[in-house]
Amino acid sequence: MVVIPVIKIILSLTMLAYTSYLDVRYREVNPKIWLIFGFLGGTLTAAEIFANNYLLTIVTINIVLGLVIGIISYILGLFGGADFLCLFILSIIHPYPPVRPLYYVGPIYPFIVTIVMNSLLLSLAVPIINFTRNIRNMKYLRNLKAPLKYKLLYLLIGYPVTIKKYLKMKYTYPLIIYKYHEGKTDIKFRLTFNIEEEHQEHQEYFKTLIDKGVLKEDNIIWVTQGIPLLVFITLGYIMSISLGDIVVHMLFTS
Repeated sequence: MVVIPVIKIILSLTMLAYTSYLDVRYREVNPKIWLIFGFLGGTLTAAEIFANNYLLTIVTINIVLGLVIGIISYILGLFGGADFLCLFILSIIHPYPPVRPLYYVGPIYPFIVTIVMNSLLLSLAVPIINFTRNIRNMKYLRNLKAPLKYKLLYLLIGYPVTIKKYLKMKYTYPLIIYKYHEGKTDIKFRLTFNIEEEHQEHQEYFKTLIDKGVLKEDNIIWVTQGIPLLVFITLGYIMSISLGDIVVHMLFTS
């Protein structure tokens, strides 16, 4: 039944394109959307199971694996709730590769693992871009009164901006937290942010500190961008159905 894998690819690309748009624009996806695509994908997978009974074990293993990977990634803070649901739905739609990619590992190898591996591989573009940009901002890094480990990691995960510019940015979070209390200012450095944080709350607090004269608009702070991971999952999916799992293929064929 060649037609079903093609429909699955179209369904997945439609889901990923739409949810990626929502992730970039609003940083959230209505759970009902995942239910709709999950039902449609599950129906197609069920049709394949009835046509090929031997696929049932592979389907079960991959769906459970997709659920486990999503839960672990969410607990570790690697993915948000929408990313977790996306991986789970993809494991339902594609418990095995829909097509034979260029670097084909085999039908038994979990396709959801290929998608996750490629998504994470592509997401490495973010620290590379940050590092390239920060090479030109070394003076701000040298002036930063932070432990060495923070300075080195800030090269990869963040970049410096003026507070004035930061106040106009969306879905951007400060890596330097100021705590002002009874005339004293404590500074805390951090390497990440909680996915439940609202960037507007940080910006309002910085406005308060400016009004109190604690900070100035031209002060430099280091920030990190909230990455719309669904975009990388989308690119990872496209890479998976076209190229396959390059990393695993190189490890086992070299």
